[in-house]
Amino acid sequence: MKVLPAIDIKNGNCVRLKKGNFKNVKVYSDSPIEQANHFKNNGFDFIHIVDLDGALNGKRVNIKIIDEIINLGINVQLGGGIRSISDIKNLIDIGVQRVIVSTAAIENDNFLSEVLNKINEKNITLALDFRVINGIPFLASKGWTFQTKINLYEFIKNNMIENILATDINKDGLLSGPNLKIYKEMKKLFPDLNIIGSGGISSLEDIDSLSKININECVVGKAIYENKISLEELFNVD
Repeated sequence: MKVLPAIDIKNGNCVRLKKGNFKNVKVYSDSPIEQANHFKNNGFDFIHIVDLDGALNGKRVNIKIIDEIINLGINVQLGGGIRSISDIKNLIDIGVQRVIVSTAAIENDNFLSEVLNKINEKNITLALDFRVINGIPFLASKGWTFQTKINLYEFIKNNMIENILATDINKDGLLSGPNLKIYKEMKKLFPDLNIIGSGGISSLEDIDSLSKININECVVGKAIYENKISLEELFNVD
């Protein structure tokens, strides 16, 4: 299991949202750069960063902060406001290991194929944020503010890509455990894809549960900031 500690940036601060609600924000640090360095000093070589202002505004906002984090020499998976191929190329050029695309891929049927024609697939993560409605996972976009009627599984079937970051919005920030049912179904339907678990992870037991259903990578955020799991424990996860 590869664990990616998370940093969400809003108004220059390191924050967490609850259930994707931009009005429900808790600030944990006024320096995302120091937080990233803290992760690095505790042995982590890969972190997950979301520019929440970028996700909401449809363009990259916290550029300087993110550039400084990259300059720390830590691998970064970055999302938020990345809506063009030129954005993706520029980020890879400055050292971003994996660029997250989401809204652009959901709103433009051709976007992902155009990206993969020009960018190495290993450098792209498709983020699929979903809400379960009447038992069916439907995608959301535009920083979780727009709810679509697009079925998660159908979308993946039509947009196969190596790395998929799947987040249950209604689990995010609640520390109530990940949506194992959805992840099981994803691995059943798409066994060869790298499904990255995200949303609700609160304990080592949650991570172990993901590992048992062949989820080999996960993003952990609030559990770190609320001291539910220590960085030492996370670093030693098998």
